[in-house]
Amino acid sequence: MSGSSRTGSFGIIGGVSRGPLFLALLFFGYLAFAADRTVLSSVLKPLASSVGAGEFSFLGVAGVAWLASAQFMGVLAFVLASGQLSDRYGQRLVIVAGVGVFTAFTWLIGFASDFQQAFLCRLVSGFGEGMFWPAAMSAVANYFGENKGLALGVFYAGFDIGGAAGNSIGSASYSLTSDWRAAFFVAPLLGLPVLAGALLSRGTFSTAASKVGRLSMEKDAMTVLRTRRFWAIVVFAFLATWASVWQVAYLPYYYSTVLGASVPVAGLVGAVVLLSGMVGKVVLGRLSDLAKRGRLLLALSLAVVVCYAAFFSTSDFDIGVGVALLMGFFSSAIFPVMQALASDSAGGRTGTSLGLTTSSQSAAAVIGTLLPGSLLTLGVGAALALDAMVPAVLMVIAAAFLRDPAPKRHGPNSNP
Repeated sequence: MSGSSRTGSFGIIGGVSRGPLFLALLFFGYLAFAADRTVLSSVLKPLASSVGAGEFSFLGVAGVAWLASAQFMGVLAFVLASGQLSDRYGQRLVIVAGVGVFTAFTWLIGFASDFQQAFLCRLVSGFGEGMFWPAAMSAVANYFGENKGLALGVFYAGFDIGGAAGNSIGSASYSLTSDWRAAFFVAPLLGLPVLAGALLSRGTFSTAASKVGRLSMEKDAMTVLRTRRFWAIVVFAFLATWASVWQVAYLPYYYSTVLGASVPVAGLVGAVVLLSGMVGKVVLGRLSDLAKRGRLLLALSLAVVVCYAAFFSTSDFDIGVGVALLMGFFSSAIFPVMQALASDSAGGRTGTSLGLTTSSQSAAAVIGTLLPGSLLTLGVGAALALDAMVPAVLMVIAAAFLRDPAPKRHGPNSNP
């Protein structure tokens, strides 16, 4: 293998390693994304009380639930458009716009005086997240090429760290000020260095964009979806997200309600599981650069089902924590490997392909967080077990249909 193919992603330019700096910028962007998303959960109760969410109901759904779901809805509305636009106009422009929108509207939530204003700000901040997410992944996948599994693993780890940061910012701000608004004035500050870095990184984004051709936005999505291989990835993305989103939304609640842990202990377990997932994303993301991604996803899916079955069948707290760590490690690792496979299978339409997978994931996130609420008559444990196990088993079936694309043939003078 030629030196250029290895150093192109992590090469030294002007004494500075451009690849790691570029990855650090997008990693921090995803960290800011996650912090802005999760800061709400730690102050949802006082926020909802302040804006009168408890008095609001629409289509039989309480205002608190609408506030919690607004950002997911916003993301779902924009992820596909973001992927297509990043292929047409460049990832840098879409990333700058996305970070600007979710930073500004997260900040504006701090000024909301009623439910409608809070909901609208949360919804529009989701628009920005939906713009950023697939465009940033597309930039990472394009720039790092054959190292995309490791790079996407590092990128995805930003969500775990950002999620912990968002919860910490919310809890600390409220403890110090007794005012939920303070959290929304602090968390968006994380987006400002990302905006500055993206504005100064025109050349690096151009390098990433040059590795794929310009394509027709109107035709990209249909072209990608005509391949049976990519349909399997879209279905798998939906099921994998549905099977795992409960860990972020309900794992601490499960520990405190079903296993009788205190709220601080339950929160600590949830944080440790996130860190386990972060390690899984990086380690197995790198492994996917060296192995067949489709086969690795099948193995990970089977591991998740085994972990889930063990987790929901034990009442021993210590055993449950150990299984939860494995569960977080394997289930989180699925996503960078899956997105790397989607990028490999896109035929150059990286942004569009990742827009399709993230659209599928966003739809699953909405379903996966709302469905347990309709199953609570069965009890918290049973509701979450059904919400996790059913899509996890289906995920294994979908994984059996995943295939890596055939390697490209190279001429005698090309660098493999």
